[in-house]
Amino acid sequence: MSNLDHEVIKAVQEAVREAGQPDKVAKRIEAWLNAMSTSELSATDEQGYLENVRAAITVNVTGGSDED
Repeated sequence: MSNLDHEVIKAVQEAVREAGQPDKVAKRIEAWLNAMSTSELSATDEQGYLENVRAAITVNVTGGSDED
């Protein structure tokens, strides 16, 4: 169960969806925000959450090079 306001969760989910990212990105961001709202996270903890979110983000590389 999340301690976050329902509107915050909806906004994160909508932003992730609009960015074309998978639902797991929103879930990981929600987990990070929830952890920040319930405890003081260390720099190591913050780094772990950041890496977890980054691992879920998809990047589509298309097209060629802009170099001449």
